[in-house]
Amino acid sequence: MNLTKKQLKELEKCFKKEPLVKLAYLFGSQATGDTGPLSDYDFAVYADTKDKKESFYLKCHLSGCITGILHTDKVDVVMLDHSDSSVLKYNAIVDGILLYEQEPYKVQVEPRVMNEYFDYTQNMIRHQLTNLTI
Repeated sequence: MNLTKKQLKELEKCFKKEPLVKLAYLFGSQATGDTGPLSDYDFAVYADTKDKKESFYLKCHLSGCITGILHTDKVDVVMLDHSDSSVLKYNAIVDGILLYEQEPYKVQVEPRVMNEYFDYTQNMIRHQLTNLTI
């Protein structure tokens, strides 16, 4: 991870300023250390909102805040609570670095994401086995 302590503190402030933000992770190549010249910063955010419009505005605001802190426009923010990808959510929490947490959301959200991912993989395995026997 190439972030300075100052940047990490500023990112935490950015997330904390938004009452809807409950969890924030850095994931992808910046979190795993596999960066290259085209690498961007991937952030996964869990917000406590069912409203997709509100979530979109929050995503835009956070993208702007993060871009200002990191001095780059190579920033991607994914809203975990509105993502349909079990794999993306799983990778974000398993391989990612937790940057901000509002108690008790980590212990509520992470097991749900894990269960969703394992259900998905089990269904994929069943589907592949079914297709092999046809």
